[in-house]
This record gives sequence, C-alpha cells and structure tokens, in this order.
Amino acid sequence: MNEKDIESVPIAQIHIANPRPRNRARWQMIVANIREVGLKKPVTLVRRSCADADGKLFDLVCGQGRIEAFLELGETNVPAIIIDAPREDQFLMSLVENIARRRPSNRDILERVS
Repeated sequence: MNEKDIESVPIAQIHIANPRPRNRARWQMIVANIREVGLKKPVTLVRRSCADADGKLFDLVCGQGRIEAFLELGETNVPAIIIDAPREDQFLMSLVENIARRRPSNRDILERVS
C-alpha cells in the first residue's frame, strides 16, 4: 500500500460503494466543524484503472461523511489521499475506521467489566 500526496479530487468522480445513513445531528456537527476549522483528515481513495460508465475514477475507502459535508458546504472537490491497495485491504481499512469511531454501548462496557 503506497500513500501519495494529498490531491484535490472532484467529488463527482468518486464512487461510494456501500453508502450508509448518517445520524443527522452528528453529521451536522461534522459540517459545522469543517466550515469553522477546515478538513482535518483527507478522505482516502483508490484510483481505478479506467472510469466506469458514470465517469467515476475513484473508489472511496474512508470518508463518506466528509464528502457529504463538503457537498453540503457547496464544494465540488475534496482533499484526498490516493492509495494503492488490494480490494480486501480497502474493506478492512474502511471497517477499522468505522469501528474506531464508534462509542461502545452499555452492553459492550458491561461485558468488558464482567
């Protein structure tokens, strides 16, 4: 897996393979934070060898919420780190980012204490 410099990528060229719904209140906090402070962490993408029928040149690995926030703020491009990673690694990276962000439930905490 090779990381490159941060690039400005047109959002219209990014394919979100498995979009998920957002908690509206948390998402509004992301939008407000990006508006006030700017983007702290670029999205992570993989470049396709060729565009698909919809003109998508990139697959999203991590950063759906950030992309949606940029769209809400009227942006057409998003800062991105373009990586070269096998499909399995892409799924794993996405999963790890989502799990790391999730707060443990009361049940999770109880199980760890027991």
